[in-house]
Amino acid sequence: MKSHQIIFLGLLCLTFTACALSGESNSTPQMSLYSSPVANGKDTLKISYAGKDDYDYLMDTISVGDTVQFKFVLNAVSNNLVGFALTRPNDTISTKIILPTESSLNGVFVKASSNYSAGKFMFIAKQSYAYFPFSYVAKAASTNSILKFYLQSDANFGTSSTGVNYVSFKLKTPIKAKK
Repeated sequence: MKSHQIIFLGLLCLTFTACALSGESNSTPQMSLYSSPVANGKDTLKISYAGKDDYDYLMDTISVGDTVQFKFVLNAVSNNLVGFALTRPNDTISTKIILPTESSLNGVFVKASSNYSAGKFMFIAKQSYAYFPFSYVAKAASTNSILKFYLQSDANFGTSSTGVNYVSFKLKTPIKAKK
């Protein structure tokens, strides 16, 4: 029995000495969909990788009048979230973004340093994970509607590392006229 305890204590010591206890662990933040986007509460939309110069992903075509619900998970992995942006860089006329209530946003973001209507959000300190739902309304036909997403964490990779403390992508959302 004593030999089992000695072996266990030896393995425990080995485990703790193998860990980097200096305290820093850096990872690139992650942004993902909790579930596929849904149009008008019933139709699941597909998103495919496009890898184009002006956009990274392409969503199924929607129609004027459609409302698409997105549910994003924002994850700093082993760090803290700093900022999030959701913008429409080239088309604010044919689309509209509907955010959660201001009281819900204030529970996750610092209102004084955020600009909700412009799509700029600064996180409350020590937050490593957030759920961000929003709705996207198609108001007019467009072939160039794009949503741009940006997430930043407090990861510090230094100058010699290949890691980054942000992730971003652009999602093209073609909108056709209602039949």
